[in-house]
Amino acid sequence: MNFMSRLALLFYMTIVLFIGCFLLTFVLNLISYHDVVAIVDGFYNDESIKVAVLIIAITLLILNCLFAQIISGVREKQKNIAFDNPSGRVSVSLSAMEDLVRRLLIKSPEVKDSKIDITATKKKGLDIAVRLILKSDVNIPDLTAVLQEAISRKIHNTIALEGPVNVKIDVTKIVPESNPKSATVVEDDEFRKTKANIPFQGYRP
Repeated sequence: MNFMSRLALLFYMTIVLFIGCFLLTFVLNLISYHDVVAIVDGFYNDESIKVAVLIIAITLLILNCLFAQIISGVREKQKNIAFDNPSGRVSVSLSAMEDLVRRLLIKSPEVKDSKIDITATKKKGLDIAVRLILKSDVNIPDLTAVLQEAISRKIHNTIALEGPVNVKIDVTKIVPESNPKSATVVEDDEFRKTKANIPFQGYRP
């Protein structure tokens, strides 16, 4: 989150906090109805206060529009990753990359289902969170190592990404098949390049 996004968040939090505190004091009778009427009447009858309130109102409206554009721009930027070609700039949606990873995982006979969530990082890389449901009993460290390497290679080869690709895999469920297959990890060409020489890095909390 950049500085302007933090400033926008602080702006909206301040307004909501002010409104909430005012309503709370009014409901708890910490400020009476007559006090509120007196304050509003003072604003209405004093021209200098009206001018000050008008300036504050216009400023708040301008800031609201500005921060709304900033927040929407940040969200739009987070949905895409861009790179430059000699002929111009190219933008690829993260949802398209998620579909690419999902189709890659389908090629693994051990994967029953997968959920993919990709976010762009500040270092022009990608964080890929993968939730897997496996459909056979396999060596999970070996399988996940192959999948991580295959996903990383697929992303780099597809969009020529210069930044790092961090692939996190969570195995949420293992559903054994009625006729379990042999312990072959992956048989597709996408995985054969990475299957042989990936050492097990040990268990981590």
